Amino acid sequence: MIQSKIGLGCGVFSGAYGPAPQEAVEDTVRTALSRGITLFDTSPYYNDSEIKLGAALLALRTEFPRSTYKICTKLGRYGLHKANFDYSAERVVASVHKSMQRLHVDYLDIVLCHDVEFVDFDQVVDVALPKLFELKQQGLVRQVGISGYPLDVLLRIAQTQNQRGCPLDVCLSYCNFNLHCQLLSTYIPLLRDAGVKTIISASPLSMGLLSQDTTPEWHPASPELKAAVSQCAELVNTYTEQNGGNVEISLAKIAESFAFSLAEADIHLVGAKNSNE
Repeated sequence: MIQSKIGLGCGVFSGAYGPAPQEAVEDTVRTALSRGITLFDTSPYYNDSEIKLGAALLALRTEFPRSTYKICTKLGRYGLHKANFDYSAERVVASVHKSMQRLHVDYLDIVLCHDVEFVDFDQVVDVALPKLFELKQQGLVRQVGISGYPLDVLLRIAQTQNQRGCPLDVCLSYCNFNLHCQLLSTYIPLLRDAGVKTIISASPLSMGLLSQDTTPEWHPASPELKAAVSQCAELVNTYTEQNGGNVEISLAKIAESFAFSLAEADIHLVGAKNSNE
C-alpha cells in the first residue's frame, strides 16, 4: 500500500463542527478511499468518532479491505479537563484494546499519546510511551508517537526518546503550518534529527478558523486573529463577486493549498464531515 500524502482527520465526525450522521460518515470515508486517501485519524477524545469511523470501514470492508488503509488513533485524553487525562500503563493497554473494538480491527497502525503538553513529562516518557512500545512488540500497534500543539514540548519528548535509543515513529503537530502560523517548518529538521520517522501536519484550516464558515464558538484564537480572518474572507468574497462568481476560489481552498505546500511534512491531515468537503 502506498501511503497517501493527505489523510482524513475524523475529529469532525464528533459533531463539534456540525452534524455528522452515520450515513454521511460512510459516504465521506468511501469517497476518501476512492480518491486514494489511505490514512484515517481519530481519537477516543473525539466523542463517537472512533465508533462512526469503525462502522463505516466495516461496512466498506468488502470494497476496501483492511490492507488498503491505515488507522491512526490516540490515547491518554478522554475529556476537556485535566482530570480527564490518564497516561497510566493500565489505561494505555485498556485504551488500545477499546479502540480496536470500536474500530473493528485486530491491530492499530499508529497510536499517539494525545495532547502531551497537558501531562507531566515523566509520565509520558517513563510510563505511557514504554507501555506503547511494548504493545508494538506484541503486534497490536505498528507505530508509536505523540501529538500536541507546542512544538518545543514535542521536540523535547522526541529528543529524549532518541537519546534512550527508542525514537518515535510518528509526531503529529496541529495548527502549526497554515496562513497565520508557519512554525512547523523550522521544527521539522530538528524532529528529523531526533529520529522521528513520520511527521504529520494537521488542521490546515486551523480547526475551522480558515474555513470561511462561522468560526466555532469554542475556538481559542484571539479576537484580533478572528477579525483578520474575517477580513480575508470578505476580500475573497469581493474578488469572487467582481468576477461574476465564475472564479472557483474560497478562503478554505487558499488555506489548504498553502498548507499542503509544506513538502517536508510526510502527511497532511484535513477534516471533512461530508463527501462534498
